Amino acid sequence: MIDLTRVFADYDIELLHIIAARWDVELNTKEPKEAAARLADAMKDSARVADVWSRLDEDQRQALQTVAGSSGGRMQSAIFKRLFGEVRVMGPDRREREKPHLDPANAAEALYYRGLIASALDKTAKGASAYTFVPPDLLALLPTNKTGYDTSTPAPSVPVVEIQPENIRQADTALVDDLTSFLAYCQVNTVALADRSVSPEVQKALKPHLIGTASGARLALMVALGYDLGLIAETDGVWHPQPTTRRFMEARRAHQVHVLAESWLRSPTYNDLWYVPGLKVEPGGAENDPLAARQTVITYLQTVPPDRWWPLDALIAEVKEEEPDYQRINGDYESWYVRDATTGNYLKGFESWDRVDGALLRFIISGVMNGLGLVDTAQNGTLCRLTAYGRALVGAAEWPQPREEQQPKLNILQDGSIEIPRAASRYERFQVARFAEWVKAGDPFVYKLSMVGMGQAARQSIQPGQVLAFLNRATDENVPEAVMRLLEAWGAGGSYSPITIEQMTVLRVPTAELLDTIQRTPELRRYLGAELGPTAVAVRADQADQLMDALRAQGLLVERDI
Repeated sequence: MIDLTRVFADYDIELLHIIAARWDVELNTKEPKEAAARLADAMKDSARVADVWSRLDEDQRQALQTVAGSSGGRMQSAIFKRLFGEVRVMGPDRREREKPHLDPANAAEALYYRGLIASALDKTAKGASAYTFVPPDLLALLPTNKTGYDTSTPAPSVPVVEIQPENIRQADTALVDDLTSFLAYCQVNTVALADRSVSPEVQKALKPHLIGTASGARLALMVALGYDLGLIAETDGVWHPQPTTRRFMEARRAHQVHVLAESWLRSPTYNDLWYVPGLKVEPGGAENDPLAARQTVITYLQTVPPDRWWPLDALIAEVKEEEPDYQRINGDYESWYVRDATTGNYLKGFESWDRVDGALLRFIISGVMNGLGLVDTAQNGTLCRLTAYGRALVGAAEWPQPREEQQPKLNILQDGSIEIPRAASRYERFQVARFAEWVKAGDPFVYKLSMVGMGQAARQSIQPGQVLAFLNRATDENVPEAVMRLLEAWGAGGSYSPITIEQMTVLRVPTAELLDTIQRTPELRRYLGAELGPTAVAVRADQADQLMDALRAQGLLVERDI
């Protein structure tokens, strides 16, 4: 830490004499090094410190107490400047003219010209960061117990809403279902990597498979959580489900929601700020701390009514008042490159807090947490209420225990359609998606046994006999007879080529001798296909007109009956 002597070693002699006068100290020297040492020694007297403390007004005490109460007696200069003002940079001549020590512009200048605070730089891998501090040898002597300023952080108080709200949007756990669908999609399709998310083309293809929204933010969250949990990994630029998926999918929904919520809270992969509606964050344009932002949200949600509706604006206002820099490393509001998505204007300065930092809080609570099953919203997102899962995440209750009732079974229809209730095992649905053609999402999800599905099963080395054995287990031996015969036939034939009905053009002639003559004539034979009988032969596709012209050229009478 930088003590008083080291601080004063960088000051010019005129500034040292100004500070000394405020402490009633006679330096009796014009030599800066000697003056710095004498002043530092004089200021280490507890009686002098108490006297100077008593002369501070309430604003000045509040500013000094804020710095002194920060970790190590120091805080980021950007934060201090926003709260208490800026110390104007002046040389000796300007100080002589304007005398800022006699008429300080703010509390910061008043403390600076008393030698009570100083500034320095921290050098880190990301560059230099300025901080304001109280020298430690002075900090130990400050009579902070005599201040009338209460430095404790008041507990946020979010009011209860007594009215019954309208337009309730209940939290849903569909992310569990849609993550299953996404993993199954990756199992049977080639899904290329796109910034650890999915490409717009894949987003479009996935949309019919999902029961929740297919927004970029939701898909990015789903992919990030799957990646963080080890459910999916990238190999050669392609996503692949991992063996760990089985344990996750076989768990009950309550456990899956718990796992996803805790994973989001700790996720280093998903950055909520990038997906706030109305904002456009340029690449590398915001060194925010998403984990700190989420922890701030959880901390403040511990103060809301646990099972009642409360206004979201009130909670955001509390954060702005008590902890505005919750996501800003170094309290920096100037160097981020965040634009208004509509106007393209940069959103800088503390005056943009509501548009950036406040909007992030709103998105996390009414967007991400609603989509994770943690928060209900109402009246267009202005009112919120914690769900049982949400109360557990913030520590206001225990996590709901998974229900032990029997999960519903798959239902197979005579035409090969497979209905899978949403409450059925996610792992069984994942398995069905590997060998059956997808039909629709919902409750129930519907798949169908078809040549398309069996073709994708063959590519995964899944045999029809394995499919039948699985379906028997998953339905308690309730596979329709027709479906069993179909699977057995596919297995016995070893080929999944379908039976087809086709249209063709046929040439018919009066006698077998004439057909033989036509087939032995090179100018006519080129248009013919398979022989269909003694007097009939198939005509090659789209060759009927050419064959008619060729027959007439041979002097034969031809009539067209098609």
